[in-house]
Amino acid sequence: MHDFRVLELEDALGGTARGGELPRSRHPLGAHYLPRPEPRFHALERLLEDLGVIIGRDPAGRAEYAPSTIVAASVERHQLDRIWYAGISPEHGATPAEQAEAERWYAHLRALDREGPDGRRQFTLPSWRASAALRELDAISMRDYLQRLGVTSWRLRWEIDYACRDDYGCTLEQTSAYAALHHFLARGYDEDRPRPLLAWPDGNAELTRRMAARLGYIAAAPVDPHARVRTRAAVVSIDPDRGALRAVLRGEDPEDPGELVELSARAILWAAPRFVLPYVLTARGRDPLAGHRGPAMSYSPWLVASVELLDRPGGIGSPLAWDNVPVQRDNLGYVVATHGEDRSDTRPGAVVTYYEPLTAETPAVATRRAELLAGDLSRWSDHVVRQLAAMHPGIERQVTRVSVTRWGHAMIRPVPGLLFGDALARARAPIGVVRPCATDVTGLALFEQAFYSGVEAAEEALARLGRGAASMIP
Repeated sequence: MHDFRVLELEDALGGTARGGELPRSRHPLGAHYLPRPEPRFHALERLLEDLGVIIGRDPAGRAEYAPSTIVAASVERHQLDRIWYAGISPEHGATPAEQAEAERWYAHLRALDREGPDGRRQFTLPSWRASAALRELDAISMRDYLQRLGVTSWRLRWEIDYACRDDYGCTLEQTSAYAALHHFLARGYDEDRPRPLLAWPDGNAELTRRMAARLGYIAAAPVDPHARVRTRAAVVSIDPDRGALRAVLRGEDPEDPGELVELSARAILWAAPRFVLPYVLTARGRDPLAGHRGPAMSYSPWLVASVELLDRPGGIGSPLAWDNVPVQRDNLGYVVATHGEDRSDTRPGAVVTYYEPLTAETPAVATRRAELLAGDLSRWSDHVVRQLAAMHPGIERQVTRVSVTRWGHAMIRPVPGLLFGDALARARAPIGVVRPCATDVTGLALFEQAFYSGVEAAEEALARLGRGAASMIP
């Protein structure tokens, strides 16, 4: 399919998968890695082949990845009582009872990592292709589920809570039990051999850049009014029945009011946040979400900041890793954008990217969002440096630059009852020729979920145009 247009509101493509650049290195503004997909995710492997991430196959047909894309050891470390330890599980000092409880938890995960009675995996990607066997777990929180299992160890509860905050920007109380288990099981569970991670200095912005290049888009090139990919394009109205779309195309001059254009389409894929769609529909009453009374779609606000340092962070214990996490803190620590540099690169310094979800119960999450957006650069840069200094006393003397990104609606929150309730089914439902397919309508802010949502919507659009083919979704 070649007769299409991509309209992007911002100056750059990618949404939360965009990147920035400090003098020392590129860095992520949001999404920063992708777990290496299992072979059964053949559509995702096809994408990675197209983008040059997969460079060949071994004799058994397994994908071989460009070495520069795989996060090198050490991948993770955590800080407990000012000491850094390898991995993410705070096992140091655990009592025999805590160790036994952890072993029971891992055994429980292994027991769930199987097919349901209907022949489908109980947890998979995309989540809507999973077995229906355990979907009732979506109705309760992960806190309640752990209470049901008798999990009392603070170490284990912290580790599971960290997984929920890292993947979803939610705590145990705010995450559905199904979504929390999905984190551990959707890609297949193997506690002894963690799946390699794929990452770049500016995170998933590298994938966005490679996809855009395949379409002939170059960010620094002059604006081409006839290009298939157009940034600075503000969609102002969509008639879902006629397929008429009106947009304001802005030029490079910020004072330019732009040109109003109208496009006609037989299929429109809405890959922007779902809550924006009603504001551009000419037929407001056509929105299937109108009048919905179940759990609402809510969004986690996130603070992300990249910090340029004169020297690499150190610490007592395990050496610097790609991902560095303090135990029992509100933030998720930081990843090192310069971690994958060639060993021959002897330049001093580093760039680290700090992540903090602003968690809160609904509806107080709106208050946290207002707090995030009200704070200026000085407030948040000072906050980030203080948090880094709590992990590395004296690091404030190493800081040369801070780049802060505030995401008001960063991630859809899989609160209890959302994943398999009525809201997401309504949110995904076509409206005339419009098919919502952004990450949020999947209920889980994961790369694979977003990818398969887009693939599924594209397949439906091709079928509408009489060009359908066999589905690529497992």
